Order: sequence, then C-alpha cells, then structure tokens
Amino acid sequence: MKYESLKKYLYLLSVLWLLVLSSCKHDDLQIDKPNDNFRPGFDFVKNNYDLSLFAAAIEKTGIGPQLNGSGQFTILAPSNAAFNVLGINRPSDFDKMNPDTLKFLVQRHILGERIMLKDIPFNGIDVRYRTLAGTELYASTVTRDGSNTLYFNGSLASRKDVTLANGTLHVLDRVMKSTANTTVQGWLAARPEYSILISGLKKFGFWEELSSDGPYTILAPKNAEFEAKGMTAEVIAGLNVNNYLGDRLFGCYVMRKKHFFVSDFVVFSIMNNNSFYHHPVANDTYIMTITAGRINFDSLYDQSIGYNVEVRTNKNYPYDIISGTSGRNQKAIDNLTDNGLVQDLQGVLILPEQARKNN
Repeated sequence: MKYESLKKYLYLLSVLWLLVLSSCKHDDLQIDKPNDNFRPGFDFVKNNYDLSLFAAAIEKTGIGPQLNGSGQFTILAPSNAAFNVLGINRPSDFDKMNPDTLKFLVQRHILGERIMLKDIPFNGIDVRYRTLAGTELYASTVTRDGSNTLYFNGSLASRKDVTLANGTLHVLDRVMKSTANTTVQGWLAARPEYSILISGLKKFGFWEELSSDGPYTILAPKNAEFEAKGMTAEVIAGLNVNNYLGDRLFGCYVMRKKHFFVSDFVVFSIMNNNSFYHHPVANDTYIMTITAGRINFDSLYDQSIGYNVEVRTNKNYPYDIISGTSGRNQKAIDNLTDNGLVQDLQGVLILPEQARKNN
C-alpha cells in the first residue's frame, strides 16, 4: 500500500515539475542565433581561392568591412573563370579600371537582403531585386529532372545558398554586365563596331524608338558580320527604302516588348516543353525561332551559354529556312541597359536580296 502511495506521489511530483518548466519565461532564448562557425561575407570570399579575383575587387573598392558587418546580404560572387572571360586574370588588372566603375561592378553583385533559392518564385522569370548599386537584378529559376537551376541576369549560379554568418552567397559563372543610365540605343551608339547595324536601323526607321521605355531585346551583329556578307556601310547607304521590306531586312534585329537574357530561352524551353521560342517578324510572314543552351557539353565545368536563331518563311511546315546563325560570345551577350538588352549576334539574318518587295 505504501508502495502504491509512493508511486502516486512521484507521478504527481513529475507532473507538477513539467508544469513549472512549461510556465517559465525564457527571456534569454535567442532564435536563429548566428553560427559562430560561419564566416561573414567578405571573410568568406577572400578565403576561397576560386573567388580570389572578386575578393581583390571588393578590397580595392573598400567595401569589405561593410560586407562583414551586421545586416543580411546576398553576395553574387563571379568565379575567377568568370572574370577571365572579360580578360581579367590577376588582381592588378583591376588597376586599369576607373574606381567608380569598379565599385559599381562590385555593388551590382550584392543585395542588401538575404535571397535564397527557396525565396524566388518557382518557375519565376526575371523576378526583380535591388542591388547595392541601385540597379535592378533579374532572377530566374526553373526545375528539370528534380534539379533546380538558378540564373541572375542570365548568369548561372553554379553554387547556390552558401551560408554566411550575415547572409548567403551564390557563385556565378559569368560577371553580370549592366550599364546604368543608358538605353539600348545609347549602348549601341557608344560602340563603333555596331555602326553598320545602326545605319540600317536609322535608314529604315527603327532607330529613334530605341530610346523609349521599351523594353527591347536587340540582336546585334557587328560590322565584320555585315561586311562578310557584302553589306558595307556604302551598300546600306545606297539602298532605296521603297524597294525593300524594312521590317524584314533590319526590323528583324529589334524585338519589341521583350526583355530577354539568353538564359530566358532555356527557361522557356523547360517550362513549355518546347525547345523553340517563336518570334514573328513584324508585318511579315517570316518567323524567327530561337533556341539556347550550353555550348560545351563535353565539360562539366564549362557552363558557357549561347543561342541560335533561324529565320523561316512560316511557323509551321511546310517552310523554307532562310538563314541560321548564333550568339556565343560570352563577353558580348546579356548587355543590360535601362530599357532592355543587347545580345551580340555572330551572323546576319537577312540579306537585301531576301527582303526585296515583290520578290
């Protein structure tokens, strides 16, 4: 009997003890306490060899202490290979850059908030965020075969969600290109290598609109591409606009109301289960089909991306293929401006004889 009373007593005592514990206030409890084993932003970057060039750029701008400070950051860190594409191979190469230009480059790779893969809408395309440079950043994500692919301004995040003591970090395979306070028109005008394209756009009435809000995506062959097809500046100047379909001859290089990084065509193909993006030539029966993807499938480490354009007489079969060319120069694609993008194109889409009226 005494034994049963003792059991009851111990049971009641344990219940009372649990009630006391549950009623206690834990004023000193800290939620999501930072892990002391994680490094803050700049310390992490400068202690990773593959990010040594980005670390040198940060150090030269003097914003390293800020990235080690309080608050949350998202660092989009281009790998050394990404800088190599731009011809930057050693820290001293940054000495050739204007300090303000370098600071703008670094700051547009940093967000003042923590953005992880899970925070970006599933199958989101060009979801906008603000960088420390004051520019807009565009994130796109898509899932295929159980694997999540993430792009920032068309640059692949080869490593995602690296934990920092004060945020997160994603490693990029390309340096994001951005020119603030300019339009696609201003971007082209500042580069003489696109002067033949500009002359054609002016002659057939497509130039002035490129300073408007847009957005526009411009497929831009350099002078050498036109000259290789006999379309010199003199030939363009001598064309009679009344004899040609301007929308076909030069309007095909202007994609209106479109804001396309090359990676967007990859995302579209996965989302729509169709490798072709169809873009009709304005006021014409001709249509362009655009595909995009990795260039070097033989290497797991080379994530270079390119796009192909084919001009057809019709969308559906039967059709004739008029031309086919591509944009694969990693240094020259995904040039972001305030009203759109310029995508370098390594070839000419339409020749004058293919755009003659009543042809």
